[in-house]
Amino acid sequence: MFDNLRQMSDGEPAFEEPQDNPFDIGEPVARPRRGYFLGLRPSQRLILSLLLLGTVIVMGLMCLMVTGRVFVF
Repeated sequence: MFDNLRQMSDGEPAFEEPQDNPFDIGEPVARPRRGYFLGLRPSQRLILSLLLLGTVIVMGLMCLMVTGRVFVF
């Protein structure tokens, strides 16, 4: 088994050199302009913040109703 090991290893290289760089991603990606947060325009950020505010208000009221500190109806 080990007698032919040297002959097998001399025949061809164990690791071949890659032809091209696998980490080469090409041209650099253009970064978004300043003033954008998460790639959103200011109007989209406003809508997102209003939706988040509404969710917090509704969940807060639900927690108050469940604990019995507020009775709505």
